[in-house]
Amino acid sequence: MGVQGFQEYIEKHCPNAVVPVELQKLARGSLVGGGRQRPPQIPLRLLVDADNCLHRLYGGFYTDWVSGGQWNHMLGYLAALAKTCFNGNIELLVCFNGALEKGRLHEWVKRQVNERQTAQQIVSHVQNKGTPPPKVWFLPPVCMAHCIRLALLRFHIGVVQTIEDHHQEVIALFRENGFHGLVAYDSDYALCNIPYYFSAHALKLSRNGKSLTTSQYLMHEVAKQLNLNPNRFVIFASLLGNHILPDEDLAAFHWSLLGPEHPLASLKVRAHQLVLPPCDVVIRAVADYVRNLQDIHDLEAIAKDIFKHSQSRTDDKVVRFKKAVEYYATASKPLHFPHLVRPNQMGLPAAPQMLNIPGNILKCSHVSDHKGWDKQRNQMDNIPEGDHGDQNKSDPSVTSPVNQGLEGRGHVGVNAHIPSLLSMPTRNHMDITTPPLPVVAPEVLRVAEHRHKKGLMYPYIYHVLTKGEIKLSVTIEDEANKDLPSAVQLYRPIRQYVYGVLFSLAEAKKKAERLAMRRNHLPDYPTVIIKEWAAYKGKSPHTPELVEALPFREWTCPNLKKLWLGKAVEDKNWRMRAFLACMRSDTPAMLNPANVPTPLMVLCCVLRLITWIHAEFSWLLFLCIMFIILKYIYILLLVILGHTGF
Repeated sequence: MGVQGFQEYIEKHCPNAVVPVELQKLARGSLVGGGRQRPPQIPLRLLVDADNCLHRLYGGFYTDWVSGGQWNHMLGYLAALAKTCFNGNIELLVCFNGALEKGRLHEWVKRQVNERQTAQQIVSHVQNKGTPPPKVWFLPPVCMAHCIRLALLRFHIGVVQTIEDHHQEVIALFRENGFHGLVAYDSDYALCNIPYYFSAHALKLSRNGKSLTTSQYLMHEVAKQLNLNPNRFVIFASLLGNHILPDEDLAAFHWSLLGPEHPLASLKVRAHQLVLPPCDVVIRAVADYVRNLQDIHDLEAIAKDIFKHSQSRTDDKVVRFKKAVEYYATASKPLHFPHLVRPNQMGLPAAPQMLNIPGNILKCSHVSDHKGWDKQRNQMDNIPEGDHGDQNKSDPSVTSPVNQGLEGRGHVGVNAHIPSLLSMPTRNHMDITTPPLPVVAPEVLRVAEHRHKKGLMYPYIYHVLTKGEIKLSVTIEDEANKDLPSAVQLYRPIRQYVYGVLFSLAEAKKKAERLAMRRNHLPDYPTVIIKEWAAYKGKSPHTPELVEALPFREWTCPNLKKLWLGKAVEDKNWRMRAFLACMRSDTPAMLNPANVPTPLMVLCCVLRLITWIHAEFSWLLFLCIMFIILKYIYILLLVILGHTGF
């Protein structure tokens, strides 16, 4: 688990560092973390990392999440949360992860492998027992983050979206905009000198909506428990294993810290797999090592020592170690980052001011009662610690004694050298080079970046326009049924048309034909290839699939600049037709507003898409009902192509 296991280590082994707090008391001017006094008339400004608390913002581990979730239940919870914050003088800014983060792709690959296993456990449980799966198997419904973001905007809660490096931008946003606390659950924040760090997993809203509580992490208590000066946390984080220098590359170093006499020494190699020491053992051993370093600034000497057991790629590991140190050193200082979303870009007020939650929103008939949230959460919190094991699976190629136990292990001599297996390349994904993307108009890129940062646009759009690739998360589907295609495959044709609209392929194709006619040769049509990273049956997430963007055959769609920035009535009609064409619904009847009222447009498109799929695959009709939520992902994509949002 590397550095990501440090957060759980704090919870389990540093009880004095986890203190329950009531946010309303802090907002009334109480001491913040035992520190400075905050004037009570100023709102308590908290930055929330949505990536760490989607299940809390969703309203807890609601029992119906497995079948797609409940929009009304989520709205009810978020409405109550917004009202509580308004009445309690608390101002929230929720930051969503909108970064592609190719540098963390190997972490994403491991997570997809684990979530794919969890999805199959869920399907098996539902089929065999006919009851909702255990809450510890919670797998977010597809597009849940986007739905939560739209709901937060509806309730006037501040929303932003990162663009390049999520963790770095969250930290910079926190430091440069005077927030009083960060609500998250990530080891990177714990190790980056965040002064007031609150738990996103412990965030709870009482049944009556009057009490908002969580836990605060006191990092000076953690440092005391580890007997490690916080100014050495940068080296400490770099040597635990992270997205820059994976723990697999540090396995030999970690085992060497334990020594041949350690009880776990015989587990170094088992069944030709790379075996990592337990996370808590590694944390204590690395803390002891860093504590005893004579000079933490002599990176060359440190690198030479930690990689003395490495048998391959030593130079590459040294470079990665230095980059990791630089990364955590930068994150620990209040510096400006070039990709930071500035306050004026986000639409944040220059000075702290209260959010205005209209009363009629909080009384909407679309908002369900929020009774029973605490009961559901208490049930989750009271699950024995051992029941959480199914969620913490390791990558099949990397095992840990914690997960497999000590039974049946082979024995290795105490004087045996660490084998070369521990120094083999650990890159667990392979990228593919694709042709360069077409040039996108500067005006279009400016609009895309602006809407992306303000959380008004689905992040896939910016990723496609600027990177030419997207990551598709695991969905809950039955991989044992070989006759049914996966959701990724089923909706790929829609995505291909979306790609064609984004890169104005229809217009480019028309230009190529005119040029070929003038030069009297065959047209050279432009080819746009998008990389789709996904994991589904028969497809691992380790390599991307190359998907070609497609133009519409029946008509020439205007370029993206005209679709987005055009203000004429004709441009509005083009936007609607582009949306309907992607959904295979651009028929004369559907294009006539008199036939299909706008509020019913989405529903009609879904029904027509089901009809088309049924015509193509008659045995897939019932599958479409299960995947209706997936259709909304692409509906939202196309709606956002215009100015109206959603």
